[in-house]
Amino acid sequence: MTTQSEYLEHIGLVIDIKGGYLKIALIGSGCSGCHNSLCMLGSSKAKEIDLVYNENCLHVGDEVLVKVNPTSGYKAVMLLYIFPFLLMMLALFLVAKVGYSEGMAGLASLFVLLPYFYDLSV
Repeated sequence: MTTQSEYLEHIGLVIDIKGGYLKIALIGSGCSGCHNSLCMLGSSKAKEIDLVYNENCLHVGDEVLVKVNPTSGYKAVMLLYIFPFLLMMLALFLVAKVGYSEGMAGLASLFVLLPYFYDLSV
C-alpha cells in the first residue's frame, strides 16, 4: 500500500467545470524538492489536466491539492512510448516478412498506431 508521503503533490487551480470533467491548472512552484524527471512541471509555468468529476462541491477558482502516484508516470511512459514503438516494429517486420515492399511495411507500421491510440483515448 502506498503511504501519503509517497505521492507527488501539486497545488492546482480549478479553471473550468464542464460535462463531468474538471480542468485544473497545475502550478509548478512546489517542485523544488521533488526532482522527479517524469513530472516536467518544474520547467513550465502551468500545466492543465482534465479529470473526471461527478460531484458539485468545487467551483471555478477553487484551489485544490492534486496527488499522483509516482508509478502512474511509468505507466504513462509505457503506454505512450514503449508499447507503440514495439507495436510498430512488430508490424514492420511482419509485413516485410510476408513479402510486401519496405514502403508498404513502413505504412503498415504507422497505420497500426491508429487503432492503438484510438483505444487509449476511449
